[in-house]
Amino acid sequence: MDNRRADRGTDIKNIDLYNLPKWFSDLLEEVDLLCEEALAGSVSYQKLKEERCCLLNQYDFLLILADKDRIAEPLELTQEETDALSRFFALEYDKARTENIQMYLLGGSHVLKLLRTLEGI
Repeated sequence: MDNRRADRGTDIKNIDLYNLPKWFSDLLEEVDLLCEEALAGSVSYQKLKEERCCLLNQYDFLLILADKDRIAEPLELTQEETDALSRFFALEYDKARTENIQMYLLGGSHVLKLLRTLEGI
């Protein structure tokens, strides 16, 4: 990952209108990589992912529901399966919320760096 970051040596001071999309794409990719690294070190995020995987392994119908194209007929769920479905959706929500917050915070820090750089131009 560090090699991919090192390839992004484009300085904001040298960017013109034609290479701005490439620079912005590189910036988003860097934020995405930093987000993955930060979440990989998060114990609570890893616990969310582990519990989600356990539920997916334990209940086959969750895989069918997660793959929206494969739902062919109504499912009749037991109370236990309904509870598992409810927990799975809660985990999915918490996982997405955690990822979005981390992305927002990292993006915000990059915006501050960009503003400081633009002050110097």
